[in-house]
Amino acid sequence: MTFFLFLLVPLSLWAEVLDLSDEELNPDSEEVLVKKPEKYLRNESMIYDFNTNLGIKDQRRFTGLDRNKFSVAGHLSAEYEHPLDILGLEISYLHRTASYNQIWWGAQFFRHQSYFDTITQNRSSSTTPNSEGSFIRPGDTKNSIIGIGFGAAYRFKLLLDFFHTEDWFEMVEVFANGLMLDESFVDQSYRGYGLTTNYGIHKRSRTSFFYGIKFSYNVGRVTREAITNESSDDRSLALGWLSGAFEIGYFY
Repeated sequence: MTFFLFLLVPLSLWAEVLDLSDEELNPDSEEVLVKKPEKYLRNESMIYDFNTNLGIKDQRRFTGLDRNKFSVAGHLSAEYEHPLDILGLEISYLHRTASYNQIWWGAQFFRHQSYFDTITQNRSSSTTPNSEGSFIRPGDTKNSIIGIGFGAAYRFKLLLDFFHTEDWFEMVEVFANGLMLDESFVDQSYRGYGLTTNYGIHKRSRTSFFYGIKFSYNVGRVTREAITNESSDDRSLALGWLSGAFEIGYFY
């Protein structure tokens, strides 16, 4: 009996020592990040604005709280010898999912001005009247292409494996698009569907504002209305192009 009483004394003392306060039971986000950075900062960061008046960092933001991304991008052709063969504008919005918090979903809109041979090519000759094969367009024929799409994205920080950085992020996006091509040589409109895949690198220069570059690869197939009795294949064009863009926007 004396032995058991002897054991109860240190146990009661340990219970007082291990008694946790409310602050310890519910640490703030910065405390969690300091204690478990490998878990919480693998794909996220603590971003600070720099107060030039005080000369200190303030307005910290945990990027894991980002829920929306709005951006605007200006596109040029990825052909470095002819960058102006594509001139375009893109607007996109993405929302972060709650269950899989590295996955985003949203929509994009773009409009590009381009030359014919930058995004497609003349079809092989055909004996079918008015078919695409009967039109031999000059390579510098100007086209306008509009796309509206919905898709998903994934944000990550692969650069952390090579460089110590907190304010750089990468994002991969995939969109399924509805396309409309206005072709000036035959003065016809083509409609169809396509796919966009983007890879971007962004710098968070402020807690919300970011800028960066992205590369966009597009494929698609568009078809015009029949002039006579052409088949769908006789009046279709396959599209494909690669562009580079400068992008700015906000996470909020």
